[in-house]
Amino acid sequence: MIEVKEIVKQYGNHLAVDHLSFQVEKGQIYGFLGPNGAGKSTTMNIITGYLASNEGTVVINGHDILEEPEEAKRCIGYLPEQPPLYVDMTVLEYLYFAAELKGVQKS
Repeated sequence: MIEVKEIVKQYGNHLAVDHLSFQVEKGQIYGFLGPNGAGKSTTMNIITGYLASNEGTVVINGHDILEEPEEAKRCIGYLPEQPPLYVDMTVLEYLYFAAELKGVQKS
């Protein structure tokens, strides 16, 4: 389960995410819809631990993303709209690289 509780992200005077709370139950699929600048990518970056919120918490399967980032990140996967690709790698090299970063067994 993913629990997002009252997260806030502010960049200077710009409020990107304003006290957002929701839960994603096991086996459920949700989508974020909204115009550009609505905070969708910022929210996903906070949930996945790539960006810290100014306030609030994110708990993934009982693991706080800030207090137990490795345990929380083992429970989720995320492919952003613009994935971070390395054009000098083949697809297979990139898959091995990403798997090694995540500690996936070679088998």
